[in-house]
Amino acid sequence: MAVVGDASKRHGIILAKNQLASKAGVKTAEAIWQAETKCPNLVKIPAHHDKYKMFSNMLRDMYEEYTDLVEPFGLDECWLDITESSRGRSDEEIAQEIRWRVKQEFNLTCSIGVSFNKIFAKLGSDYKKPDAVTVIRRDTYKDIVWPLPVEDLLFVGRNTCERLHKINIRTIGDLANCNREYINSYMGKNGDVLWLYANGMDESPVKETGATREIKSVGNSVTTPVDMVTLVEVSGTLKELSEEVAARLRRKSMLATTVQITVRDSKLNVYERQRSLFEPTDNGRHIYDLALELFKESHENGVALRSVGVRATKLIPKSSRLQISLFDEDLVKKQKDSRIDSVIDRINSVYGKGSVKTLGELNSVDYLEENKDED
Repeated sequence: MAVVGDASKRHGIILAKNQLASKAGVKTAEAIWQAETKCPNLVKIPAHHDKYKMFSNMLRDMYEEYTDLVEPFGLDECWLDITESSRGRSDEEIAQEIRWRVKQEFNLTCSIGVSFNKIFAKLGSDYKKPDAVTVIRRDTYKDIVWPLPVEDLLFVGRNTCERLHKINIRTIGDLANCNREYINSYMGKNGDVLWLYANGMDESPVKETGATREIKSVGNSVTTPVDMVTLVEVSGTLKELSEEVAARLRRKSMLATTVQITVRDSKLNVYERQRSLFEPTDNGRHIYDLALELFKESHENGVALRSVGVRATKLIPKSSRLQISLFDEDLVKKQKDSRIDSVIDRINSVYGKGSVKTLGELNSVDYLEENKDED
């Protein structure tokens, strides 16, 4: 059985799968047709995001009965720090109680990892599924963790895994025992962080419930029901995405210093491009101008597109001290743009998103699916 996206909206991928499907080779994010070649009798069910979110919120409320240090990781996972709230009970005892309550009160299975840091707790939660508690101790973690495939380590994605395989790092133990200076020179800062994780050196604390996390990027992407072919269609869609990203920056009182675009063509080939802005901004036109420039420089004419995305990254607070322009006309124009943005934001907040659009946005392709995200 698998939860699948809506093929009619061109989101026909595997969103989640059960253990039987996993054993048959079905993988998350692959196309439904690919999954069915491995598992012809796959039972497909649609996603119910609202219900998923409702249960996630109810579970978090339950977790907060044990500690006020509950940090969400995605929609359906959390880290809990029970160091100061165990009341004399063992960590494994509390984990087993939570697992039992989730089954009794919500009729759901729950896999839990117990460890001395967040990275190994996450790894433990994936170690045995769908209904188990795995304990990874400081003095024995090498026996459990090091034999596992390196891709089981948190933040080792497909591209990182491929790079590690090229230097014959196949397991977490291989990474842990690799020369630290070498992995740092080979992969940069990310390689050094992963080396620390593999050696159990994750010191990041579990954040307090409701803590505001630092936002480093804001992005929007869309998948259109028909391919975008002309530059007018693409530029209109980029314009609409850029304006929405800018509006969200203004709501959060943040400025972007870098713009990134993501482009996926009809054959599912993907590329990303990014560049720094001349000056930090929360103006949609400035974000759009750079996004369009990146697209024109990178895209091959005539190649049909399935989806595009715009992301504002390397954000700084709007209250940051910035170098002002030496020219009065630049300052006047920025103030005028800011007033226009404020008016549009107010109108759209009262009458709904998109009530006021620029002429460029009217050329965008109507889309059935929109993805907003923040990192």
